[in-house]
Amino acid sequence: MPATPSSNPTTPTAFGAVAPYYDHLMSGVPYRFWIAYVERLWKKHDLAPKSVLDLACGTGTATRMLQQRGYQTAGVDLSGPMLAIARERAKDEDLAIPFDEQDAADMDLGDARFDAVISLFDSLNNILEDNRLQSAFRRICAHINPGGSFIFDLNTEFALEQGMFNQSCSRRDEPLHYRWRSRYNHETRICTVNMTFSYDPGSGERETFKETHTQKGYAKDEITQWLRNAGFAAVTVYDGYSTDPPRKRSDRLFYVAVKA
Repeated sequence: MPATPSSNPTTPTAFGAVAPYYDHLMSGVPYRFWIAYVERLWKKHDLAPKSVLDLACGTGTATRMLQQRGYQTAGVDLSGPMLAIARERAKDEDLAIPFDEQDAADMDLGDARFDAVISLFDSLNNILEDNRLQSAFRRICAHINPGGSFIFDLNTEFALEQGMFNQSCSRRDEPLHYRWRSRYNHETRICTVNMTFSYDPGSGERETFKETHTQKGYAKDEITQWLRNAGFAAVTVYDGYSTDPPRKRSDRLFYVAVKA
């Protein structure tokens, strides 16, 4: 899901007015399936991480699930409002999870090192500048233990071209209605999504707000090269939610990068 409303089309920013409704928007996401898939990839690559950093963690749902499964987790996100929710929910579940508000491209967690870093739900598509994404890869690699891994997914250029963000929901029983319309620029490879939301807190009167989010489509080969340049020794790419190689019409790719 896109997460970069911004007046500057090249600078990623955090979720704005939609942050309090993020979990409602993501309520249909099968988080347990995603976590199981990440664990499947770890197993396939003979990885057994104990500590995991969830980058672009949002409200921390995946972070908490991993902690509950026995991993020592931490979360990083650019959105202060999202992290406030993440901290509150971790506290409610009696989970000791540190959450830091940082930009992935400049991430500095001091001496902290992790066996694995994950970044799910196409979060890194929200970085629109090539040099900023390459910087993020370097900062991520710096915080991974030798032999550790970085797993993330990206929407493909094909997915963005096909208008995958053209969505709407206006069911009467839903408190949150939305209408999203996207346009893709083939020259810049940037997809702009204009989003209109309306929320009924139970009073029968709807509050309407709008956001514009952006994502960039990246080519598999350039991502693979940038990961290697950042210090990852091995990079494997899979068609979404499988262990099959990418297809011409893949709409989501998962990358498994392992540090030497």
